[in-house]
Formats: sequence, structure tokens, C-alpha cells
Amino acid sequence: MHPPSIVSLLRFATKLPSMRSCLFVGFLLSCLLTFPGRNTLVAQGVDLRQDLAFFRAKVPEFQNWLRQNQLDQIIYADSVAVTPQKTTLFLMASYKGVRVCDSLQCAWERLQLENRRQYGQFFHERLLHKWAFLAEVHEEQAEVVVRCHDPAHFIARINSRNGYMPVDGRSIRAGAVADVRMPVSLQGINIGDNTAIIPGKSLKVVCTNARRYLASTYKSKGTPILWKARVDSSYTTVDEFVLEVTHLNYEICPDGYFEYHRIYVKGLQKGPDVELSWEFQGKYGSGIIFPPRKNDYKDMETRYKNNLEIYQRHLFKKLLDYLRQ
Repeated sequence: MHPPSIVSLLRFATKLPSMRSCLFVGFLLSCLLTFPGRNTLVAQGVDLRQDLAFFRAKVPEFQNWLRQNQLDQIIYADSVAVTPQKTTLFLMASYKGVRVCDSLQCAWERLQLENRRQYGQFFHERLLHKWAFLAEVHEEQAEVVVRCHDPAHFIARINSRNGYMPVDGRSIRAGAVADVRMPVSLQGINIGDNTAIIPGKSLKVVCTNARRYLASTYKSKGTPILWKARVDSSYTTVDEFVLEVTHLNYEICPDGYFEYHRIYVKGLQKGPDVELSWEFQGKYGSGIIFPPRKNDYKDMETRYKNNLEIYQRHLFKKLLDYLRQ
């Protein structure tokens, strides 16, 4: 015998006296709120090939992010490939010419250094974080490949292994290259602080306290009615963690959309101190009764970039004050 459907339960509620009907609907909604839905990171055992259409739909969104950060004149999002355990985004050189591979390597090296100077992380790490965020998978399930046009004399393959994000690939011969002008996004404009030193603390203590503080902060949030924020910090190691939060309203977007926040935090022990770096990303979406599933959300950075930076700056200022006590 099959259990009754939600529709049949709601029909039953309409036949009850008004007070009992309200109580019954309230009970039903409370059950739905605790029902496990697709509000956590993709499980490691799921075959990612079944979501190929979803990953393909995220390629234009990644291109919009490149354009938003004035990077589309250097690289563009070309295509995606999927295996059972990994989704790979391929990036190509935007400019043409006989020295396209030399120029791409020159741009790559400068982007690596400038992004490290401005954001506290290498450019390849930023690319992998963004693709994992848009694809809604763990970093270990994401991969980004940067290469020049065929033949691929230059290639950089970015993935995550045991908390590290190495770059495998092949460099090309030295030679004359086209001068590469760094985008405005790497020239000190609209830069959100995302690295700090916590003096006299151990790495394990700092990361544990940071995760607990952020989780506690979000648990008191939610939507004006019905929804409490859902916090997922299941991906946690000694020196890094990912915090995902759904069922939010009016935190960043002034237009009342449902919000999804994803925070990546990584610590590094430097002598007696800890260097803490983080990346804050957000999506927004609309729903009629229930918040949208995560794959119905859009990247906030392309529409609410300033709101996003102000929010994360304020959030992490409070976090750093707490960690330095």
C-alpha cells in the first residue's frame, strides 16, 4: 500500500473544521521542512553524467562571470565534459594570432601573481572555486582546463586533491609574446578583503572556531515566514571547510529572492600564527511556495556584486574579531 500523496493530504485538510485544518497544514509543512531534499552538496557516490545538461547550462554563466570581471578578453568558457566522478570545464584563449599560446602563457602567469597579490589566492584556485560553485559539486568533483587553440602547446589542468589545488600541465618555449593588460578587476578596484592573520593560534582551533561561528550565525536566520536557514558544513578537514546555507531572504538581495550562500575557508599555519583565507559566493532565485532547488539559482556576482562584497566584508569582520579574542 502506497503512502498518501501531499495533494491528497491537503484535500483531506480542507474537509476539516477551520482550526483543525490550520493545525494540520502547519503540521504538514513542518514535516516538509525536515524532508531531505536537494539542498546539500552533490553526494560523492552520484554519477555526474546524469546532470550533463545542467553542467552545460552553467557554461554561459561562467562566461558571464568572466565578463563581469573583465577576464573575457583573455579567456572564454568553451565547453564541458563529464565523467561519473568529475565535471571538467574547458577554457580557451580569446585572442587570435600566431603567438596565441605564448600570449596565453604570459597572461596566465601574470593573472596567477596578480590574483595572489590582490585576493590572497592564486588565479587557478579562484577558477576552480567558481566552477565548483556554479556546478554545485565539491572541489574534488570539479576540474578546469585552460589551453590555447589547437595544437595545445600550453595547457593548465586544475583540480583538487586532499585539500590542495595543484596545476598540472605543459608550458611552452620562451619567446616574444603579446603584452597583456591586466583587467580592472585585478587593479585594486572593488576588491573584497578575504585574507587575514590570526596571531598566536593553532590551525585546528582557528578553523574549528570559524566553522562553528559561521554555522551559529546562520542558524538564527531564515525567511520571514515558514523557513529556517539550512546549514551544511559536511565538507570539513583540519585546515579547510565549506559552509552551504539555503532558505535565506533579505540577506544580500534587496529584491526578496531566496538566497544560497557558499563559503570556502582555508587556514595555513605560519609559525605561531594562522593565515586565514576565504571565498564567499552567493546565488539567488525565486519560488512560489518553496525555495527553488539549488540548480534554479543564479550567480549573485553578475547582478548584486556590490551587495555581495559589502555583506561578506561585514560578516568576516565580525568573524575575525571573534577569532582574535
